[in-house]
Amino acid sequence: MGMLLSLAACGDLTKTIKSEDMKITLSKEYQKDTLANATWYYTSPDGLAMGIRSLKDDVEKSGLEVNSAQDYAEAYIKANSIPGSPQVKSGEGYVFFKYTRKVSGTEYSYLTCVYDHDDEFWLINFACYKELYKEYETEFFESANSVSFIEEDE
Repeated sequence: MGMLLSLAACGDLTKTIKSEDMKITLSKEYQKDTLANATWYYTSPDGLAMGIRSLKDDVEKSGLEVNSAQDYAEAYIKANSIPGSPQVKSGEGYVFFKYTRKVSGTEYSYLTCVYDHDDEFWLINFACYKELYKEYETEFFESANSVSFIEEDE
């Protein structure tokens, strides 16, 4: 069954989505969906991609001492009781961490990336079934590396 699901999700066709002032390229398998507290949310047959935009003023008002993407990632890990104390590493213009979590009896693997842009932090979360993570990790990082920010004309 897992092999069938993984074959159905393969493909090199992509699409670019825009949310607020951020753009990201995802595989065409992702379809727009909704999730409470997510700025944008897309699902695929095997996983998900979502973005959460947090204004730095709002983060500061919540009482968190966050001065960088690294700080934000560490605060997110602590606030969400992420298992295994994942190590935050540097990517191309962002920091990231990986972890596995069981949800409703199913194990999922996550790649979470945090971007520090102007007056906001963006947290981008990719997830798939744990047994498929090695297959999807390259695609997740390609999407993470595709993130760009556009300045809106006023």
